[in-house]
Amino acid sequence: MVQKIDPLWLRFGRQLRWMREQAGVSQDQLAKALNVSPSMLSAMERGTRGTKSEYLDQIEQILNTGGQVRQLWERVTGSNAFPEWFRDIEQLQRRASEIREYHPLLVPGLLQSEEYARAIIRLGYPTSSTSEIDEQVKARIGRQAILASDRPPLLLVVLDEMVLRRPFGGSATMTCQLDHLLGLSDQPHVVVQVVPFATEQHPGLDGAFTLMTLPGQSEILYLETRISGTPVDETDGVQEYSRVFGELRGAALPPKASRELIGKIRGEFL
Repeated sequence: MVQKIDPLWLRFGRQLRWMREQAGVSQDQLAKALNVSPSMLSAMERGTRGTKSEYLDQIEQILNTGGQVRQLWERVTGSNAFPEWFRDIEQLQRRASEIREYHPLLVPGLLQSEEYARAIIRLGYPTSSTSEIDEQVKARIGRQAILASDRPPLLLVVLDEMVLRRPFGGSATMTCQLDHLLGLSDQPHVVVQVVPFATEQHPGLDGAFTLMTLPGQSEILYLETRISGTPVDETDGVQEYSRVFGELRGAALPPKASRELIGKIRGEFL
């Protein structure tokens, strides 16, 4: 059974692991001192279970963190913790005034055609019923309504050329998807750029990510895996990914040339 990762637990767990490693304490040593199993401590650090407050003082003493562990725990679990909407990518996108997204493998959900979305979802959930797949497709396509709203966000997307050439769903599906990309990127608030195969120094090798600017708040980084989505608002992390996105735009073809490449690849699918 796949263990669901809670973004709040994961945020605390990652920092706990970092502090433990900085202190030169092994996972087994800390687990023994806390009188818990190594597997339980591992689950805390991986975000599949929370860390009880009763362990904090012991952790502080063992790692000699000067109160950092408790401060972090209180921030994550207390009044400054992420509100429920913060954990939901759909709610984040609805609130955003600008969305910057990079993907090396797939067309992002906000730009997917219905046929492409169905092919991707079916691939990810091969045992789901047709009605379950239909429901997921409807929800994904429904999120795209923000692009047609009165005040849509500025959407800046960088894709790897492989995204355009991989024939998900077959030629007909990809032709429809590339038509959809061309139509959306013709709008002033949607910019699509493509990093070509010929790029020797590719700055996006760490995988997909999304940066969102929310009015009145700091920028938010969103990292998503198959089993969880993790919002990050730490300044260092956000700035690092913002820098990478800038480098990706620099490595990518300009918007006009990217549209020309999309049209060329579309013709190859016909």
